[in-house]
Amino acid sequence: MAGRRPRRSQVESEQVMMPMFKKILVGYDGSKGGKAALERAAVAAKHYNAELTALWVRQPLPRHADLPGEPEGEAEAAQDYFAERKVEVEEVAKRFGVSIRCENRSGHAAKVMVNFAKEGNYDLIVIGHSDHSELWGRLLGDTADRISDHAHCSVLIVKQPEKEVQ
Repeated sequence: MAGRRPRRSQVESEQVMMPMFKKILVGYDGSKGGKAALERAAVAAKHYNAELTALWVRQPLPRHADLPGEPEGEAEAAQDYFAERKVEVEEVAKRFGVSIRCENRSGHAAKVMVNFAKEGNYDLIVIGHSDHSELWGRLLGDTADRISDHAHCSVLIVKQPEKEVQ
């Protein structure tokens, strides 16, 4: 018949139906932007039936402490902070009905996120937009900008909804 489109083969149909993202990495630090990114990543993971990992990156501890025991105290505080973030991640996982693996690393946030994503073969990085002013971002370079510039995969930068004017 004229005007009829040919049927797709089974292989072509399966390729169209393949999920866009299989492994999603979300940067999570407990900030408002981080929470927005975590929730958006959870929705995407559920939609694509993807593996989801939340990564918290902390600044490296100082090599030389001013006081004895200071590095140990800071390391303990960092572990406590990570434990609190892990509880928050678990709450989001339960609310959205997904599984979220938690990891933490030390170093420069953008560099660690990009390397972690590449080494783990992630195909999407989700990060929150910072709350810093535009000037601050231009001076230091936003972590989100650096990640999007250097990542081997797609990057979703989640902005928080603007506050409603009453």
